[in-house]
Amino acid sequence: MTITDARPVLSTSDLEQFDELGYVVVKGALSRAEAEHYRQQILSLVPPTLELPATWGSHDGRIKPMYSAGNHTFDTPDLIPLMANPTLYAAASQLLGSPKLRVLDGSIGITLRNDAHRDTALSQTLHIDASVPNTADDFTFEPAELQVGGCYYLTDVEPGGGGIHVVPGGHRRVAEEAKAHGPGGRHLRENWKRIEDMESIEITGEAGDFALLHHLMPHGASHNRNPTTRVAYFVRWVREDQTWGAGAKPAPGAYNTHQTEAMGELGRKLFGVDDW
Repeated sequence: MTITDARPVLSTSDLEQFDELGYVVVKGALSRAEAEHYRQQILSLVPPTLELPATWGSHDGRIKPMYSAGNHTFDTPDLIPLMANPTLYAAASQLLGSPKLRVLDGSIGITLRNDAHRDTALSQTLHIDASVPNTADDFTFEPAELQVGGCYYLTDVEPGGGGIHVVPGGHRRVAEEAKAHGPGGRHLRENWKRIEDMESIEITGEAGDFALLHHLMPHGASHNRNPTTRVAYFVRWVREDQTWGAGAKPAPGAYNTHQTEAMGELGRKLFGVDDW
């Protein structure tokens, strides 16, 4: 698949589900062999002594590696292809209504089995990861503001296996509440980082699937009660003309030769190295 001949990935029913529920699972974004390759790449980041770097997060069995202090993006040549996946680019283009996109995030989540806190499925408060800065008072709800993103499952995620939790239709509830509040809707619920009165469900899937969410979707990490360690890689897309500037071009020299070679033609445009 090239940039110019990308065919629709999401069916009419997929698009309807995304509009109504705020999420869709893109099946087989990677083959099982590819998912296993990237799983091994990510697990190789964990020190064999299990002495985690001080900058890494570790909460209730969920490990969040950090590339450096304050930087969670792993855009190394080995992992960059995950951010330039043509199938997911095509799906994001359908949802964002533009072929000219930028790619963001590149963070990692490793969720070990955790036998504690049996009274709750969630290990994280429901929240949203909107591409709207906290300094803004309100969402615009315009297409150019929209962000879509989520995570690759690089392992099979069965029920209770640490899958991402979402609130079906929650993106609409967030929008309705913010609009009804009037000015300052962006700042409700601690800038929408603490949503405690909505019921969520777990998204399960197979290795290679991608859980794709609307940027106003309340979501959260969950406890893994199963032996299989869940390994996930997170990616987000915005339009090049994103309202709040998330699609801005990178500073000159932000990426080295090895990174740009790993990006390929599509990736160089998604990362803003080349013009669309």
